[in-house]
Amino acid sequence: MQNNMFCDPALERHFTGHVDNITQLRFSPEGTQIATSSLDSTVILWNLKQAARCIRFASHSAAVYGVSWSPKGNFIASCSHDRTVKVWEPKVRGVSGEFLAHSKPVRSVDFDPTGQMVLTASDDKSVKLWRVSRKQFISSFAQQTNWVRAAKFSPNGKLIATVSDDKSLRIYEVATGECIRIFTEERASPRQVAWHPWGSMVAVALGCNRIKIFDVMNSQLLQLYVVHSAPVNDLAFHPSGNFLISGSDDKTIRILDLLEGRPIYTLTGHTDAVNAVAFTQDGKRFATAGSDRQLLIWQSNLHTYDASQFEEKSQSSSCCDSSSTSKLSQGCNSRASNDMSIRIDPRESVAYQTLDENFQVLDVSMESESSSSHCCSCAAQLEDIVNQLSQIDVRLSRLERFHLT
Repeated sequence: MQNNMFCDPALERHFTGHVDNITQLRFSPEGTQIATSSLDSTVILWNLKQAARCIRFASHSAAVYGVSWSPKGNFIASCSHDRTVKVWEPKVRGVSGEFLAHSKPVRSVDFDPTGQMVLTASDDKSVKLWRVSRKQFISSFAQQTNWVRAAKFSPNGKLIATVSDDKSLRIYEVATGECIRIFTEERASPRQVAWHPWGSMVAVALGCNRIKIFDVMNSQLLQLYVVHSAPVNDLAFHPSGNFLISGSDDKTIRILDLLEGRPIYTLTGHTDAVNAVAFTQDGKRFATAGSDRQLLIWQSNLHTYDASQFEEKSQSSSCCDSSSTSKLSQGCNSRASNDMSIRIDPRESVAYQTLDENFQVLDVSMESESSSSHCCSCAAQLEDIVNQLSQIDVRLSRLERFHLT
């Protein structure tokens, strides 16, 4: 008796709106909105429930390289070539805060799991930690010797992973600022980093067409994939931890089965480099975007995937790329002679051909905190005063103990 085959990923929506390369994308925590950053100096907020309207924020004065949602979805942070980081409310009449974060372009921004801190990475070779409410610098992580492309908090917020043009992946402890692990790459610099949901592994996208997954705790290379024919720009783990998606200059998206250690899907549809990929928090959707200025929203259908049926289904689809894979559970490396991944080209689909281009783009100039968020600044000032009083109390108690002795 024939079993029901699992469902392949399928294109759901197709957007265009930016006038230059899309650099990064992130789903809101509830998965109903997407923020995209672009070389056109804007961030566009796409509302997936209201196809007729999106909001374009144009407060940066140069290319925007990255975006990040706060855990509650009430703020977005964006970073730019103009050296600033902006934290703003994702709505038409939103309030924004801005601070000059670095002396050179800021490549990456990331909220911590509490939403109280952001992490920034820059061409000035440093990574900095900031308190959001007061736009206050906390500490820096500056062992890199070249541009820092990305910095990400671990799922529990206790560790930081950074990738730099000095060909390094570094792991820092947030509490101590100590660099506890260094992984170096001989062939090319890493372009992006992603934490596994378990928090014990990281994946790195490399300029030498490779993807590497490291065991952070044991300083071990777990998996090596060569499934792209050009530099890898971005990657993301599925929330289950069993799959990884990647985008490349070769215009393709690959989905990897990490438990079996093999590529299972090759997705096309972009006409230029794929710069950004991301899953929703429930893993039911993912999005891809790139230098062709297209934003594609996909149904992942990975919850239906059945590894035992993969070879049978993949016989009708073949790719010529070679792959180097290893078992995640065993931590070993093996080389496969062929790639049996299923190729999906959405360009003949109804979703691709019915491009969502007849929507209204609302251009928004954000109000600064100084003019419309006095309560927030007052709260920050009050917190400063309380901290200062606490420090005075500590000093007075020390003086009293000194005189008593």
